Amino acid sequence: MSRLSSISVSPEIQDGAPVFSGTRIRIETFYDFLRIGVSVNEFLDEFPSITRDQALEVYDLVKQQYTPDQIAALVDNNGPHTNITSGRLAAA
Repeated sequence: MSRLSSISVSPEIQDGAPVFSGTRIRIETFYDFLRIGVSVNEFLDEFPSITRDQALEVYDLVKQQYTPDQIAALVDNNGPHTNITSGRLAAA
């Protein structure tokens, strides 16, 4: 199980791109929305299958300037040098 519970990566879903767990919505889509100035609340209105907790966990990674590829690597490697603590990325 990934320490990034809001994100999953599977070769069968979206060609292995990181997605919000339990959905087929790519993390990259969230990045794109934020890049054009859409708020987290507006994003959640557009994608009601994503929970606020999921969005905020990923938003924390966005603020730390993780790219979708880096997030995929964290999930694929089960975060060997990182963990999530109360929604914050912390060194292991």
